Amino acid sequence: MQATKERSVFEVPLVDATADNIKDYGVMIGAEVCRPGLGIPFYASVEEGQNLDFSYHGRAVVRTARISKRSSDLIWFERHLRMTQLFIGLGDQPFVMVLAKPNHEGGRSLPDFTDMVAFRLPAGHGVMIHKGTWHDFPMAIDKPVTVLTANSEEVVKALCAVSGPQEINDGDVFKIDVAARTGCTPRVPF
Repeated sequence: MQATKERSVFEVPLVDATADNIKDYGVMIGAEVCRPGLGIPFYASVEEGQNLDFSYHGRAVVRTARISKRSSDLIWFERHLRMTQLFIGLGDQPFVMVLAKPNHEGGRSLPDFTDMVAFRLPAGHGVMIHKGTWHDFPMAIDKPVTVLTANSEEVVKALCAVSGPQEINDGDVFKIDVAARTGCTPRVPF
């Protein structure tokens, strides 16, 4: 960690996402069929993949969001214990997901910086994060990118219900101001 006048800075490792290096955080979604071999016999020209382990509490929602370049300092980090969450970049631009491994089973209420990684996902790829994976909203690297996201209505309602940016502990949303809680600002080295 590098010290500054205000607070220390943690430079989050920036790596190219692969199915192998992201597996402790979620499942990479890309050009390859995920878990091929589902036996639907109607089209010989289709390689069917097994159902993804997407889970949620209440009603599932699918939406899009357009993200533009922002500060490389992370302010917010959140986790959901009753759902997985899916983020897929649409179009021709890569994006970054900053993730930290789930640690709720150990009773932790803060992300572990030693498990925090900024994964660069290629254009047209995404990740379905595991329950409890700490994450920030996707970050554009250079140009804007639209992401397709699937989560729960409960989470979207809780995020929309606040009057402004603030910590949330409501239903399946536990969102923290990571620097205020830890004294350290995570930064993606773009």
